[in-house]
Amino acid sequence: MIQTPPSLTLSFYPFGVIMRRPTENGGFTEFPVDPAQVASALAARTVLDTGILDPNTICLRVEGVRRTVIGYRPPQRTAIFIDGSDAPFRVPLPGLLMIRMTTGNDHPKYGIFAVKERPTALDIPLYVPPLPNIYAEGAVCWGSVTKVSAEALARNDLAEDWRMFLGSTFTAHSVSGKSKSEPGDIRKKLTELDARKARTYPKRDLVPFKGTLADLLEKFSERM
Repeated sequence: MIQTPPSLTLSFYPFGVIMRRPTENGGFTEFPVDPAQVASALAARTVLDTGILDPNTICLRVEGVRRTVIGYRPPQRTAIFIDGSDAPFRVPLPGLLMIRMTTGNDHPKYGIFAVKERPTALDIPLYVPPLPNIYAEGAVCWGSVTKVSAEALARNDLAEDWRMFLGSTFTAHSVSGKSKSEPGDIRKKLTELDARKARTYPKRDLVPFKGTLADLLEKFSERM
């Protein structure tokens, strides 16, 4: 038989849920609680971490009501639109990682980073993506871009998220610090690659990001 008294009890009635806590003087306090909050608090103790997956969903992590999906986009030539240009630029992009975090029904938070190879572990080094509209810490400046649907947010792949992001028009926001050869404005590097019809993005031009994928996931979790 368990001898230790409970630290709290929940009583479910037709009219609601009552929480009861013992006090130091031997009495107790009780107050009504929201069943949804109780469910969220209990779910928050459950952690699901798949580790590395394939082919393009690298990792799925569920911590209570928080859900993290990490997707990989292999290196490839991509048509992107830059503000002020009538025709799309066709440029090679390096391998890219997209991180999408959601907490309950809140708006998703994103991070995008470049990688030199497909991740096989969470300690892989990250690089600054050679694209405008991405802040120094990797967060995305969506502007007026339409966000992904609720159906897409429920899935474990980021196909629709990639389409929304790469199909948007890139502006003059956050253009510096993205290229070793063109540190002032990544658009100049993209213009050069488009003009000479480059097939691959030069890895030596990527700017290192401070931290690994594991470091980043920990920081993202702290901010959510």
